[in-house]
Amino acid sequence: MSINKDKKFEKLDHDFSKMQSLLFQQFEILEEVVTNGLDKIDKGLPNTFKKNEIKIDQFELKINDTIIQIIGLQHPMASELRLLVAYFRIIGSAERIGDQLNNIMRFFHKMDPPTIHDDHKDSVLNMLSLSEKMVKKALISFIDGDREYAIWAIKNDEIVDEMQSTILRRMVRKNSPNGSDSTAIFNLLNFNSILGNIERVADHATNIAEAAIYYQQGIDLRHQELPEEDQ
Repeated sequence: MSINKDKKFEKLDHDFSKMQSLLFQQFEILEEVVTNGLDKIDKGLPNTFKKNEIKIDQFELKINDTIIQIIGLQHPMASELRLLVAYFRIIGSAERIGDQLNNIMRFFHKMDPPTIHDDHKDSVLNMLSLSEKMVKKALISFIDGDREYAIWAIKNDEIVDEMQSTILRRMVRKNSPNGSDSTAIFNLLNFNSILGNIERVADHATNIAEAAIYYQQGIDLRHQELPEEDQ
C-alpha cells in the first residue's frame, strides 16, 4: 500500500471514529431525556444534541469524499475496494441512525409535558439501551471482524420490535379513557407507524434522486436546500 493510500485510510478510520463518538453521545443525551424529561435536564444538552447532529451530517459527507478520492486516485485492490464499499454503506446507516435519534428528540419537544410517564419510562429506556447496544456490537463487528457480534445484532432486531409492540399495547391499555375501544386506538397507533414508514421510503427516494443528480452534475444536495431554480 502506498504512503498516500495509507494516509487516506488512516484519515478514513479517524473520521469514522469521530462520527461514532458523536453518535453515541446522542444516545447518552437521549437516555438523559427519557430518564428525567426534556424540561429537567441540563439546558445545554439539547443545544449539544443539535450541534452533534450537524457534525454527524458533515462527517458523512467528509468520509464519503475520502472514499471517492481513494477509489478515484489510489487504485484500491479488490479487498480494499470491498472495505470501502462496506464503509460507504455503514456511514450511510450511521447517519440515518443519527436522523432517527434526532426525530425522537423532536417528538419530545412536541410533548406537553416533554417527559415519559413513569409507567413506561423503564421499558422505553430498555428499548433505547438495547438499540444502542445493537449499534455498538454491529460497529465492533465491522472494526474487529467479529461475526458473532454481527449475528447478535441482527437477531436482536426482532426483540426490539416486540418491545415496541408491548410498550404500545400497555400504553393504550393504561391510558385509554373508560369505555373507549383500545383495539381501535392501537390500530390508530399502528396506522401512524405505517405512515411513518411510508415517509421514510420517500426519504430514501429523495436520497436516490440526490445521488442521481450527483452522478449527472457532480452537485451534492444532501443536508442543504435545493437551488432556487429547482424549488
